[in-house]
Amino acid sequence: MFATTTTIIVALITAVFGPIIVTWVKSKIEVKPLNTPMHDALESSTQIDTQLEMMMKELECDRIWIAQFHNGGYFYPTGRSIQKFSIFYEKCTIDTLNIQNTFQNIPVSLFPRVLSKVYKDNELSIDNIEKAEDTFGLEHLTTQFNTKSICMVGLHSLDDHLIGVIGISFKETHHIEKEEWVYIRQKIGVIGTLLSEYLYTTTHKK
Repeated sequence: MFATTTTIIVALITAVFGPIIVTWVKSKIEVKPLNTPMHDALESSTQIDTQLEMMMKELECDRIWIAQFHNGGYFYPTGRSIQKFSIFYEKCTIDTLNIQNTFQNIPVSLFPRVLSKVYKDNELSIDNIEKAEDTFGLEHLTTQFNTKSICMVGLHSLDDHLIGVIGISFKETHHIEKEEWVYIRQKIGVIGTLLSEYLYTTTHKK
């Protein structure tokens, strides 16, 4: 009788507390998977894409893009890095030509004037490329990509290095007002931070 009672008690304890103990032990020994490079890239890209979408709606522009600077090989025989840029992000209205595929692995030497302007002053705005006194070498955008007005602003890392450029363009003449500049600069800060966090975090993980 005593043995039977003991067996029943043991079975009861096992049935009630067994699963609880197993769950507790598993929670202590399970290792949560680390974020993969793909996860980090997609999360960062989604956040930046959302910011560009918001800017398009607010500014009512026809195209907005982000170009980032990157290493493009080395010069012979010194081994000095070749500076290039590529458009990594772009959003367009449904009737606006896409330029991302055209601007991939482009040497900065092909656009020295406009990039020097952004590097020095951080901002460039042309209300009407067709009538501008100085187009900074962007006049081909008028006919090739149906662009009449363009604004370009530098994107900086958290330690203030120029890491990219954001471009905002219109198919019609457009003057960027003071309130629009305030909005653009705020978004530039957000996007620059997002890019920096991704680039620097990725670098530190290596």
